[in-house]
Amino acid sequence: MFCDFTSGRDDSHNGLSGQVGALLLLQDALDGFVRTQATHSTDHGKVAEACMEHLAYYLLGYSDLFDDDMVESEESPLAEWEQSLDSHMSELMDGDTEPPLSLYDLKLEQLEPSHLRDFFGWYLPREQGGDAMAIVEYAAVMRDWLQFLCRKGRLENAQHLAFLSVLAEIEPDAVRVAKAARLLFHFARLGLGMPTHTHGTQFSRFAEGHARIAEITVDGVWLRFDSQADRLGPLVLNAEILDLLRVGDVLDAELGMRGDVWAIVDIGPVYPESVYVEAEEFESLAKIT
Repeated sequence: MFCDFTSGRDDSHNGLSGQVGALLLLQDALDGFVRTQATHSTDHGKVAEACMEHLAYYLLGYSDLFDDDMVESEESPLAEWEQSLDSHMSELMDGDTEPPLSLYDLKLEQLEPSHLRDFFGWYLPREQGGDAMAIVEYAAVMRDWLQFLCRKGRLENAQHLAFLSVLAEIEPDAVRVAKAARLLFHFARLGLGMPTHTHGTQFSRFAEGHARIAEITVDGVWLRFDSQADRLGPLVLNAEILDLLRVGDVLDAELGMRGDVWAIVDIGPVYPESVYVEAEEFESLAKIT
């Protein structure tokens, strides 16, 4: 039994046999670290706990660590798959729900550097919005956790360096896009970027979804949705925002056109180029303002 990770834990959580004591589970690695951080200070412990909760949510809900049992396979004809889906939905309607996914089903060794890249580059910008300080704090927590695992002999030096390399690569980008998202939010809310001669006119077109920055010029930012070849823009932004954006970044945005001018109507998260996000455009011509 690995005392630092599994002490006080009921092995029935994971449904494994007596061999569970010989395994290092991902949940144990998270819990063991959080317990040690709470001894430093209340604030430090809260940040560590919040970071690990977010990591758990990402791994459970968005990572590739759990197989999707509802995906059609070549061995399962469409008719059989549909019948299985209907049966599954009927059970859910009757109150028969599947047991929740659990990190106790995963071993620590299943965690890969790519998961940290997606966690910091996609999940945190999505969930934390423009809170750049939270990303900095969580990156510090992550480095402490990796060091903790090394001290306990649960992470080899090569693995440690691989995780640290990805973290060093993605943290600056994650902080940058978080700052950009906050500034863009206020920029859009204030109605900036729209020339005065367009005020009072109706929007003729809207584009909504994930738009990738195709080019940044002296005139502004040009965006492109993957579903169309045409670029949209230029979006006129102030210098402080332009300094934070890079070609390839993806904006979760709603754009509106007045006359021949595109402007940001609403803005959500911004994602760095290093984390792929599929971009799409959704037309909604019925909007008036």
